[in-house]
Amino acid sequence: MKTNRLFFRYLAFGLEIVLLWVLQSTPKLLPEILGAKPLLLMAAALSFAVCEDVIPAVILGAVCGVLCDLSSGGTVGYFAVALTLVCFVQSSLLDTYLNRNLLTGSVLSLGAVVLVLGLYFVFFKLLAGIPDSGALFVSHYLSRMGYTFLTFFPLFFLNRFLKKSFR
Repeated sequence: MKTNRLFFRYLAFGLEIVLLWVLQSTPKLLPEILGAKPLLLMAAALSFAVCEDVIPAVILGAVCGVLCDLSSGGTVGYFAVALTLVCFVQSSLLDTYLNRNLLTGSVLSLGAVVLVLGLYFVFFKLLAGIPDSGALFVSHYLSRMGYTFLTFFPLFFLNRFLKKSFR
């Protein structure tokens, strides 16, 4: 009976990932706030890292990263590697040193969003020599960081509910 519940839990997580990928990839479906759309798959990966153990969080984070790379149309591999590493570190910290709750999960997720999107900006915009990159960071990347972080909360509650329902 336990394997059935695990199967349905990960099936629900997989359906959630596909739905978020479609929502994130469809043009003009999500409203833009200050010129930026959220990275729903990043928020989902971070919520998986808070709700799940290390191995499932890493696998789900890698899947979200690959789909995020595919939908971004740019570099393939950055988000896959970054979300895999961030999910591993976040889930390991929560398993070993911290309590799994909304406060610690949101603080770690905020740091992860700022780190991943900040490094993306540095590697692919700043070092590429894009003119007026400071204005681009302020007008586009800061709002994307905030918007992505805000989408973490409903996904956290959804994934916590799914984990408790299929326990």
